[in-house]
Amino acid sequence: MADKSEGAADLSEQIKAIQAELLALTESMRSFSSEKAHAGAEALRDAAGRAGDAADDARRHGEHMAEVLEGRITANPLPSVLIAAGVGLVIGALLGRR
Repeated sequence: MADKSEGAADLSEQIKAIQAELLALTESMRSFSSEKAHAGAEALRDAAGRAGDAADDARRHGEHMAEVLEGRITANPLPSVLIAAGVGLVIGALLGRR
C-alpha cells in the first residue's frame, strides 16, 4: 500500500510540474505574441507615415505642375487653345467610332 501512495504522490507532483511548465510556456507565448503585435503595429504606423509623406510630396508636385501649366497657357494663349481644340477633336473622333 505504501508503494501505491508513493506512486500517487509522485504522479501528483509530476502533474503539478507539467502544469507549471504549461503555464510558463503559455506566458512565454503571450509575451512573444504581444511583442510581435507591438512591433507590427509600429511598422504599420511607420509605413502609414511614409505613405502620408509620399502623398504630400505628390500633391505638392501636382500643384507645382499645375502652376507651370497655367503660366505656359497664360504666356501662349493661342497655341494653347489650338492644342486643346486638337485634343478635343481626337477624343471626339475616338469616342464617335464606338
